[in-house]
Amino acid sequence: MAVNDYICSVPFQAIEIHDKKRFLCCASWLLKYLPESVPIDEAWNSKEADDVRDSILDGSYRYCDDTQCPFLSEAKKPTATGKLQPLYEKNNLPPELSRKIRAYKDGNLPGPDAVQFSFDRTCNLNCPSCRVKMFVADSKKIKEVQLTIDDIQEKYSHCIKVLYITGSGDPFISVGFRNFLRNFDPKKYPKLERIHLHTNATKWDKKMWDSMPQVHKFVKTCEISIDAGTKDTYENKTRINGDWDELMDNLKFISTIESLDRIKTSFVVQNDNFREMQTFYDLMIETFGIKAQVFFGKITNWGTFTEEEFKKHKIWDSNHPYHGEFLKRVNSVVLKRQVFHNLHEFIKFKESKNKLI
Repeated sequence: MAVNDYICSVPFQAIEIHDKKRFLCCASWLLKYLPESVPIDEAWNSKEADDVRDSILDGSYRYCDDTQCPFLSEAKKPTATGKLQPLYEKNNLPPELSRKIRAYKDGNLPGPDAVQFSFDRTCNLNCPSCRVKMFVADSKKIKEVQLTIDDIQEKYSHCIKVLYITGSGDPFISVGFRNFLRNFDPKKYPKLERIHLHTNATKWDKKMWDSMPQVHKFVKTCEISIDAGTKDTYENKTRINGDWDELMDNLKFISTIESLDRIKTSFVVQNDNFREMQTFYDLMIETFGIKAQVFFGKITNWGTFTEEEFKKHKIWDSNHPYHGEFLKRVNSVVLKRQVFHNLHEFIKFKESKNKLI
């Protein structure tokens, strides 16, 4: 099958709310963003949003980066299984997605099922791949964050099934997001099924968790961003200001949270850490067992690197001096159980027999 044989469900179901921009998918995978500084409901139904959805329906995916999206990158491979959620075969769409597509074509697409809170970049770490300096919201920004939360609740709380907090900073460090979780009122979200927390986990300990009891039953999935398999790399290369020992203690606590069905741990692959992919995988499987999902993804330049600096980090570039070693390490780990990745183009296989080697 080819990419144009699939329909991606995400633009018909979800929206990411960033500081000024809005996206219908991950900002590192989707090349087109929605209008800046317009009401949230107008962004959802904007021409730009329709352009993205039309590109999915016509099979061109012209606004998507199929080298970054793990689903599209797999769909391009002859080894693709055909089970690529959120991609669905056009001739085998789930009923709910079919209804949404019909509603979209009729001009009546309902509000999003999932909303991602990415409008506060506050974090306690200074990760070189993410930012050039630490960001902590001031009082003005904290008020803006609260106003955005209020706006989302007014426009979409009646239809939201999934809340994703956050893709821009840390939910336990952001004053606005932390207060939202601590004071969460389920009655405002009558259809809510799940809260997904995206965090560095440095402050996700028992005390923090106990301070937000109203969200416990909803937090069924999470993503913990780590990018290292050893203390030295974590504290000195990928997570500046991080404390490896504190992280390990918190991971052990998180592994005891019964509501969590899946614990995704992410590792952004670059020159500084690619030799630790196997170590990271082993550690995450040991810590979280069958709940673990280990993600390996190519580093994105969010404007934190110069072009020359980024070349040094782009270990997947065939011109990189360690590219050969990178290929060997990728092929030794990404095919293991419970691994999710966007490195499909580097997997070696025999074209004639369609088998991995």
